[in-house]
Amino acid sequence: MKRTRIIFLTFALFTLLLSCKTETPQNTAISVLIDVTDERFKDENFIAENLPKFLTLMKLDKETGGFSGGEIKLSLINEVSDSRSKSIKIEVGETGMMGENPLNRKDQVERFYNDLNQAFVSLLESADWGTDASKIYQKVTRECIKMNRTVADRKYLIIYSDMLENSSLFSFYGTNWKNQIEKMTTEPEKTLGQLAKNGPALPDLSAFEIYIIATRTSGNDEKINLSEQFWTSLFEYQGATVTFSSGLEI
Repeated sequence: MKRTRIIFLTFALFTLLLSCKTETPQNTAISVLIDVTDERFKDENFIAENLPKFLTLMKLDKETGGFSGGEIKLSLINEVSDSRSKSIKIEVGETGMMGENPLNRKDQVERFYNDLNQAFVSLLESADWGTDASKIYQKVTRECIKMNRTVADRKYLIIYSDMLENSSLFSFYGTNWKNQIEKMTTEPEKTLGQLAKNGPALPDLSAFEIYIIATRTSGNDEKINLSEQFWTSLFEYQGATVTFSSGLEI
């Protein structure tokens, strides 16, 4: 019986070490933008629901750990073209026979999660919620430019917003807004050229996966549909993979 137990424990340890050796850790960059015009995002459940999904994108899990690493940057979309941000990083772990202890790595991932949670709470508490103006294009473009300088295996841009721009560049409000947006949507190259004259040029996005999470109501559904067409047209023209939905579906 004792010998059988030793054989079993040896086999279990070998399997664990082998799994660590065969795992290929990746470095992931995630930028999360939250629009202050939508007060839904200051709900406490918003953080609890979405943080585990960010870790999933990084191939990490609070309960089981993981050896991948990277950085998550949190910032706001508001009436200015750039804003303060909070960044939380975790280094890629060493795998293989001489790599890190999986239990120690699990503790590192848990600390990363807790730090991320604190940063998220702090950012949302400091936000000036409910403002009308939102410079979405300029904020998103500046963030994409910064991310293009980052070395990472995968790059994700996650935007919590209805994407209803309301700035001097263009607007989903006022007179004749619908005709203007529809025309801009059908001519993405011309639209991007015009926008670049008054703000940063949207860079190459071929390395990006972009998730846009919008809140739909019976009152804004038509505008959200046009918003989806408009932004998808611009981002895909620049090479991004775009998912536009009502929740972050990973």
